[in-house]
Amino acid sequence: MFFIFEMANNHQGDIEHGKEIIRSFAALAKKYDVSAGVKFQFRQLDTFIHPKFQNSDLKYVKRFNNTKLNERDFLEMSQFAKEAGLKTVATPFDSESIPLLERCDIDIIKVASCSVNDWSLLRDISEKNKKIIISTAGADFDTLHDVYRLFKSKERDFAFLHCVAEYPTTPDRADLKRIKRLQETFSDIEIGFSTHESPEQESLIPFAMSLGCTIFEKHVAVQNSNYPINKYSCTPEQIERVFQKIKFLKSAFEGESKEQNLALSNLRRGVYAKRNISRGEVINEDDIFLAMPRQAGQLDASMIDSIVGAYASSNIEASHAINQTYVSHKEDRTLDNIKSNILKQLERAGVKVTSKDRCDISCHYGLKNFEKVGAFVVNKVNREYCKKLIVMLPGQRHPAHYHVRKEECFELLSGDCTLVLNQKSIRMKKGEVKLIPRKTKHSFFSKNGCVIEEISTTHVRGDSIYEDPVIFKLPVSDRKIKIQGLNS
Repeated sequence: MFFIFEMANNHQGDIEHGKEIIRSFAALAKKYDVSAGVKFQFRQLDTFIHPKFQNSDLKYVKRFNNTKLNERDFLEMSQFAKEAGLKTVATPFDSESIPLLERCDIDIIKVASCSVNDWSLLRDISEKNKKIIISTAGADFDTLHDVYRLFKSKERDFAFLHCVAEYPTTPDRADLKRIKRLQETFSDIEIGFSTHESPEQESLIPFAMSLGCTIFEKHVAVQNSNYPINKYSCTPEQIERVFQKIKFLKSAFEGESKEQNLALSNLRRGVYAKRNISRGEVINEDDIFLAMPRQAGQLDASMIDSIVGAYASSNIEASHAINQTYVSHKEDRTLDNIKSNILKQLERAGVKVTSKDRCDISCHYGLKNFEKVGAFVVNKVNREYCKKLIVMLPGQRHPAHYHVRKEECFELLSGDCTLVLNQKSIRMKKGEVKLIPRKTKHSFFSKNGCVIEEISTTHVRGDSIYEDPVIFKLPVSDRKIKIQGLNS
């Protein structure tokens, strides 16, 4: 989580007042171990305001003039914030203010909602290689797509913040559902929440956090007899209550029970032999029964599918509790060997597989033929786009097939692979991407083993149409074996 303390109106243009705000909120961030920054606003008023209106009584012009700071002031405040342990954030409202970002050593650029379609300013900001956080109040999604493409084209690290430009914002206008739409539409960037509700209202920040937001912005202030606090800024005491709720939510979100599995296990029925079972016999469903209590080490009702069809590794007397030592699978050793060989290929490629990755053994003619025909598939992402790793053992081939709905491309990460595309053999080379259009028949094989990265459109179950109809005679459960515990 990153929290931005927005100092409204540049702390009224008062340096000492600004330092007191920084000091107070830096201490609060440190107390609750929150990564935080303080935000300034940059405007070059000589050019930002039309010459005829420089000294007018227009609301915004008057406020900007009354809170004006010079470069030396901002430099002093920025250094003070860094020494207090805060990141520095600044919103440039005009291109003339952008050079000030470097001169004041600003860490993060913030784009205000009113500037989200100020294309001249956005193009200039996109040239800066800094973290960029963009508020999105009032912007339609066509505009946001254009903003997204601009900053993606520059390979920038940027985020969108949901917010509502009403000061203060009442909860019935907070439109929190838009957070989910932003996350779904722009799934590869951070989404945050800039909030303007009254401090008298319950904070919406914990709700946004529970929706997955990782960046938060809130106007802040400290009590001062010279400067009244506006209706949407929080004092340190009010922000502390927000941090306490965040801490509570984080504890509830991340905390896991270490006792529940034992309690549930004790309540499950254990597996018992219904008759005398001889060593080497196949255990059928009629050979066992379920009953309480479940004894220490005994297999339970949740494991029934792994017991039925297995072999008795020793004699089991009737009514005796069945534990793992009494059951064996001929496939166990085969799976262990496959895992070991796959890990070797991944290590050669320098590729990591985590516990979150779903892995499958594709064995088109059954597990006993896997070393000749098949592939090991690591499923990384499957959304509007899909990413997989395909691992092949030495001498292994993948049978000819095509996809009706999926378009994919292959890139060789390690080893050797020959791709047969429309009956033409292509020896793949590292760094070269091979596109496989929809309905294009293809197969591939490896002499010494390989790891391929596949990027495609959404993977749809049943979309692989194989040339050999024999493959379809096997049930999917025999052709696709899910693997757990493969971590490299």
